Amino acid sequence: MKYLLLLFLLPFTVLAQTKAPNQLLNIPKSYKKVAEATGDLDKDGKDEQVMIYDTEPDKEDNFKRILYICRITDGGLSLWKQKVLAILPAHSMPQYTDVKDLAINRNTIVLKQEEYPGGRNLTQYTHIFRFQQNDWYLIGSRTSLNTNCWGAQIFEINFSTGDVVVSVVPDGGCDEEKSIQPKKSRKQYKHTFTTLPLLDTFKFGENELHMPECKETIYY
Repeated sequence: MKYLLLLFLLPFTVLAQTKAPNQLLNIPKSYKKVAEATGDLDKDGKDEQVMIYDTEPDKEDNFKRILYICRITDGGLSLWKQKVLAILPAHSMPQYTDVKDLAINRNTIVLKQEEYPGGRNLTQYTHIFRFQQNDWYLIGSRTSLNTNCWGAQIFEINFSTGDVVVSVVPDGGCDEEKSIQPKKSRKQYKHTFTTLPLLDTFKFGENELHMPECKETIYY
């Protein structure tokens, strides 16, 4: 009898755990808000909120840039997912990743960032994350490697369809100097991704894709 009662109650216990509220968001007042966006992320007709904050510098003068994904409840913001985007130097030239835009579009998080490695170079990243199969996955990316007076090499990946596009776009050069301009080009490839990158383990700016039919190293 006790065994039958346990079998009866077990589904309700699992359901209760699934529906249990997330912890309320508690961000220290010393953190600095970098970006914010609101929109529906799980197709339930209700808005969620995503935010990016910079922490205080630590003893080594570095700070963390953190992405918070939250549900909006009557009691306030409830933390759904938290991800450290980067660990950056607090006092230096602006040669680190800068958040340019954060948006929710078609139930996905769209994060645009720029990285200044120095000199004439600028790297622009766009990453698109979607909640599916009970987790957050990278479904799309666009990386543009820009060199002033030369142009840009652009890598676009649709992880869901396997479409990979490699483009070169010249910028016309600079008047004050002679530089060899690349030829404008666009090549499309197909690649099978056996698994999609998880937001939890994804490292921004540290990812490469190599395909036998493409001589270029593809960055995402």
